[in-house]
Amino acid sequence: MIILIAIFCAVVYTDLRFYKIPNACILAGMVSGLFMTCVSYSIGRMLLACMAMAIVFAVFYPFYLMGGLGAGDVKLLMMAGCFIQGMRLMQYLLITFMAAAVIAIIKMLLFCESRERLIYFGGYLRKAVCTQSIDEYKVDKNNKRCVIRLSVPAFISLIIMCAGIY
Repeated sequence: MIILIAIFCAVVYTDLRFYKIPNACILAGMVSGLFMTCVSYSIGRMLLACMAMAIVFAVFYPFYLMGGLGAGDVKLLMMAGCFIQGMRLMQYLLITFMAAAVIAIIKMLLFCESRERLIYFGGYLRKAVCTQSIDEYKVDKNNKRCVIRLSVPAFISLIIMCAGIY
């Protein structure tokens, strides 16, 4: 897990500083995770890790297509699937998204841009439900204060998991 924590430190730093998650970090994490799983357990367990990555991709890629997650966030969760499998992965993802929800609430309390985005989203949903048609959801990509970077909650969840809290 120390390798995963080190990679996460680099990912969180670059995500907060440059708004990007480097593919090199993700690739290094995936390769090391699969290698360590193969060496520590077996090739069969490595195949389970590949299945975990595929499942994470299948679940979260549609959210990327809708604009709810960044591509780096999806790849980051896939990388975590190389190290964590089964119910522990489900717990990890649950804690990650709970931490993201807490961060989102804090941002809504602190920044008026986040509250405005929530009001816009509520109107968008109401219109979609009432008219049963979906228009383009307009997102201000230049407003970085409203963005929830999933690398931070994913790192928090990893630290909680390594501490043995869940």
